[in-house]
Amino acid sequence: MKVVCVHIEHFAAAVEIREHPEFLSHPIIIGGFPNERKSIFECCAQAASLGIVPGMPLRQAHHICPDATFIPLDEGKYTRAFDDVLDILDQFSPIVEADEPGRAFLDVTGLERLLGSEEEIARRIGSDVFHRAHLNPKVGIARNKFVASVAANIASTKRPCVARKGREARYLGPLPARLLPVSEEMRRRLDLLGLRTMGQIASLPLDALAYQFGEEGILAHKLANGEDERPLVPRAKPMILEQELSSESSMETIDALIAALDRILDSLIPRLRNRNQVCGQMKLCFHLDGAKVWHESLKLKEPTDSKREMLTLLKHRLETVAFPAGITGIHFGLAQLCGEESKQNSLFLEGRVKQEERLKSVVKRLQARFGQNPLKKVAHVDPSSRIPERRSILTDYNP
Repeated sequence: MKVVCVHIEHFAAAVEIREHPEFLSHPIIIGGFPNERKSIFECCAQAASLGIVPGMPLRQAHHICPDATFIPLDEGKYTRAFDDVLDILDQFSPIVEADEPGRAFLDVTGLERLLGSEEEIARRIGSDVFHRAHLNPKVGIARNKFVASVAANIASTKRPCVARKGREARYLGPLPARLLPVSEEMRRRLDLLGLRTMGQIASLPLDALAYQFGEEGILAHKLANGEDERPLVPRAKPMILEQELSSESSMETIDALIAALDRILDSLIPRLRNRNQVCGQMKLCFHLDGAKVWHESLKLKEPTDSKREMLTLLKHRLETVAFPAGITGIHFGLAQLCGEESKQNSLFLEGRVKQEERLKSVVKRLQARFGQNPLKKVAHVDPSSRIPERRSILTDYNP
């Protein structure tokens, strides 16, 4: 197996900085305001360098860094942002595991036949995340999850880190033991015993670690030696894609609403197509002036990824509604998602340009999964031959 780990440090803070570039040179703390009895959810690297950590009371963080910008928690925003990253990774592998917000693993076994060397695979994945999600990841590649995660940890955002096959133990040896996924109590005891690097732990007899730390000691010994048998667990894709849009001035005309929904669909439909899915239902939630809310679910005639069809249905429905007040916010979702196989016939009924795009996408995925393109086409050689085998041959199909 060949595993890539994609790690975006301080993920929630990175999402906020993406939306507010002015925060880039300023410490930010996410979780609430200093006067609230709450804990920190996340902070940026600049705040972390001052000793601020997740879980710390907001009041304490304000005492340490009074100049920091405090931001209310919006977990839904960070979940959607991470789903966007996972959707991008889906383009490289059918097996993508979401570890925690900002960190994911994907199985890229066989992808070198399509993209080249391990360095090129890691560089391409990091580049796609940067340019499409506008987030700066660190990327590591190795033969298992643990070594790949360590490689991503010590990589830079400009250059991926590759841990070579057969050199895992030598690569891990000088690195700090705190990188091991063990309990705080075990870390404390290891430090008391003077075991501060993975090389020191790897050199100990397995029985000694098992006697001192039980199953956790056995796991630490294996990981420190570069051994990790844990498989990747593909993520369960959410059955709804959602997007929110708010407006400083209320939207009071159908044209304004349709224009806003058009912008939302421009964001959601690429994510839908990246997952090779189609949508069977649209969910609308409008926030009106006066704190009123209007809900509606619209079922499509058949599952589709066509923005034109969705906007047509939305316009027909909205033209029949008289809203009592202007609309200040929209929460829109694509639901009843299913695979494109449910509408396979449309592959050859649509325009030639879209047909070729879909076929190229299919070929790319098959090459990534099997190492080669298994699709063939019939080429006529001698149709008049009396021998059937000479009338035609199978050749590679490359749209």
